[in-house]
Amino acid sequence: MAPFKINKKLILMKACFFIFDSGTAPINTFLPTIAKERGMPVFVVGLILTFVPILNVLVRPFAGFTTDRWRCRRAVFLGASLANVFLTPALHIIPSLTDQQKADGVDVWTTYGFWLFLLVITLRMTLWMIGDVLQDTICMGILGKDTAKYGGQRIFGAVGWGISSAFVGWCVDLYSKGQPVKDYLPAYIFSMVLSIIHFVVASRLDTSQNASTKNDKSVGKVLKDVKVAFFLVWATIAGVFTAFVWYYLFIHIEHLTEFYHPERKPWIKTIEGFSFTVQCCIGELPIYVMSDIILKKIGHMTAFSVSFVMFSIRFFLYSIIKDPVWILPVELINGVSFAMAFLSGISYAAKVAPAGSEGTLQGLFGMAFQGLGISLGCFVAGYTFDTMGSSKSFQLMSYVAFIAFAIQVVVNRLVQSRKTNNARQKQIESNEIDLCQKELL
Repeated sequence: MAPFKINKKLILMKACFFIFDSGTAPINTFLPTIAKERGMPVFVVGLILTFVPILNVLVRPFAGFTTDRWRCRRAVFLGASLANVFLTPALHIIPSLTDQQKADGVDVWTTYGFWLFLLVITLRMTLWMIGDVLQDTICMGILGKDTAKYGGQRIFGAVGWGISSAFVGWCVDLYSKGQPVKDYLPAYIFSMVLSIIHFVVASRLDTSQNASTKNDKSVGKVLKDVKVAFFLVWATIAGVFTAFVWYYLFIHIEHLTEFYHPERKPWIKTIEGFSFTVQCCIGELPIYVMSDIILKKIGHMTAFSVSFVMFSIRFFLYSIIKDPVWILPVELINGVSFAMAFLSGISYAAKVAPAGSEGTLQGLFGMAFQGLGISLGCFVAGYTFDTMGSSKSFQLMSYVAFIAFAIQVVVNRLVQSRKTNNARQKQIESNEIDLCQKELL
């Protein structure tokens, strides 16, 4: 019997995902409520969350292409991680809108604190985008032909995000006890420390598998494939739905607390953080573990169909819940809504990427999902939350998600039918050529 072997490269990769997401969660998860407690109206928060994610459209493809072209993936990846160490603490010292300014009706747009906050958040999120797409690309390079094992690595990021969200939420509640607003200092410190640890661990990764000597120029040919084009459309739509959960669920929870259950307020950050624990550590875990089997069984496009219909159910449940605690069991659906679409996107991008262009294709998926999709979703959420209220907004999106599911199923069948017909036509033409050659002989 062969001795049991541990793949040290994969252990480091798992550790990188765990630490990276654990350090990201304290800021990205609570960003909307951090902005809101600085005196920014919900619609302004929506505009910020529309602007910042749109950077994905440029940053992710550019980072992927640049590091493919000049083979500097390792340096850029580590540089992005280290730079965030210095940016994160700056969020704590930036002044927020004072009570007097609020009473005087001071417009948040006219304060230097707002623009400084926006600048730091923009820089920090840009660095996160670069690190995120390159970490996925490095992981795919280490896995080689075993890309189906991606879910087994990515699950550690989900677990890190879930544990970190709950822990930091509890720390913020505890640290802010007796204060009129929450103080997020524990979140900033925790994020900074983990960024340092991530840099140290990531520096030990072997990225030689990613140093491709061939930069295949057939990316354009891949993008002309109708199925790939629609894949980017579905990724964008999945991003729109994900934005409502990532950036606006906490605002919805606080609305429910304010109007229906004010007794939950002292521990509201713990409830919010624990919602991500349920999402990531319970909801996503089985999907990541079985991603290989699931995608082989149902296919990448059907995975998006499942995601859309589950988002529809999830949004409808949000719209009828009054007690924020009941949000927690709904988060179990996260695995078959968000994780299903995300895994399908990463896996499909790796599958169709030409040699030497892996980072470029991962960047394009990130552009569609976390750029166009998240940005559009944040704008829609900000507007509908401000004009309709959070519950009505989720009710509307429940209908939108179901319509998207129906359209996607129909389009998938048409594309598959077209592909089958083309294959059949090529086979007929091939048979005719063979027949003519035999007659000539």
